[in-house]
Amino acid sequence: MRATYEDLLHVARRIAVDAASTGYVRRADAVADWPAVVAAVGNHLQWLRCRLRCADLYGGPVEQTSRSLGRLAQAIGAGSDLLAGQDAVSARVLDDPAALVVGRAEVATIALIGADVVMAATRSKTAERRRLLRVTAELEKLSGQNPQRKALGQLGGLSVSGPGAVNDDLSRLARYAARWERADDSVTLQTLLTRDLRSTTAQIRTVCAYVWYLVDQVRVATPAGLEPWQRLSLRLLNKEVRAAEAGALRVAESWRRRLSDVHGHTGTPSEAMFIDLKEALDRLVRPGDSLLEADTLVPDRDRALRLLGAIDEMVWSAEQVGRRQQRAVAALVGQGRLFVPRQELSRYDLRYLRRPANASLLQSRWLRSTNAAFFSELTSSLAWSVDHLAAASLSARRLVGTSQQTRPHGGTSTRSPAPYLELSDPVNAGQEPDSGRGRLL
Repeated sequence: MRATYEDLLHVARRIAVDAASTGYVRRADAVADWPAVVAAVGNHLQWLRCRLRCADLYGGPVEQTSRSLGRLAQAIGAGSDLLAGQDAVSARVLDDPAALVVGRAEVATIALIGADVVMAATRSKTAERRRLLRVTAELEKLSGQNPQRKALGQLGGLSVSGPGAVNDDLSRLARYAARWERADDSVTLQTLLTRDLRSTTAQIRTVCAYVWYLVDQVRVATPAGLEPWQRLSLRLLNKEVRAAEAGALRVAESWRRRLSDVHGHTGTPSEAMFIDLKEALDRLVRPGDSLLEADTLVPDRDRALRLLGAIDEMVWSAEQVGRRQQRAVAALVGQGRLFVPRQELSRYDLRYLRRPANASLLQSRWLRSTNAAFFSELTSSLAWSVDHLAAASLSARRLVGTSQQTRPHGGTSTRSPAPYLELSDPVNAGQEPDSGRGRLL
């Protein structure tokens, strides 16, 4: 998945906050999981050219668990893996002292939130508490170095698998598709209403329509110089995209009979990001008043291959958005937040045809229910659309040579952490004197 460094830190912060709010049932589990967090923070700070001296207090093998602090250690470790995967050009941002200070402060603040969980699980005047206090004292000094709450800037935009830095129409198209998918992922599913999901369905249908057109143009363009197997794969890709669009159309029709709110405009971040994606698609396929011909849109083989890469990104992003829409619908149904017309319910349960005992009472035309059978048309259409998007994404990945883990291209990095900064004050580890804890909650 395309994820930036800032995205990974947001995930780590969310896990830390959840851990602090839920706590641990057994105190010993929190103490056992904390060394993994310290080890992950120490390794992460190495890439930010800083040494966590107290990490040596927790020697021995580190055990990874699926509990909250164990997941926090994994999230912090994912951030350090992203920094380790940067090439020499992208890694130049790690030479900016201001960016390093902000990054260290954010990582330390996230670790301090997890330290509160362990603090509540340990007793005073014990060896675990003494080690914890020494670690938190060092983390507090790092956390207090960003009193103005500065943003991560270019450091936050680092991404191992992000689109290339070329600033033409195709590279912008891939970036906008990735931004659309990340913006949709940032929305909490429990906050979505049917107006938001109707908008998401329209977005998926629009992407399918543009992909359908672009694939046809690449397939028939003579300058593309595609092999026969590539043309066959494009034909199969287009078949899956058409089927996905047909499923999304049935979903849109189902939303007319399923409500959780009054009609209105949605204001989700994904819609704002999708507007940029649609404008980029319009500029690509229709720079004037009419659509471009195939040979004009695809003038050479290099253009065809790059266009296939953008198609791969759009289909993959649409699949991820569709899967989150499935989870959002399941949450709405499970919480009984979807209203269904009484006439619809009566098809499945004849009890809804009965009149009330008191004839003066009015029967409501819309009812709520948690019975999944009443929403089978909606859920089956969603599953149909997402399954065909997954098949289309698989075909696109085979054409372009990407995978679900490395996008748009794979490859391993052999870089090692940069040397530590020259330390004028060994206590503050190269930082300015801190002025307080300064957590970013």
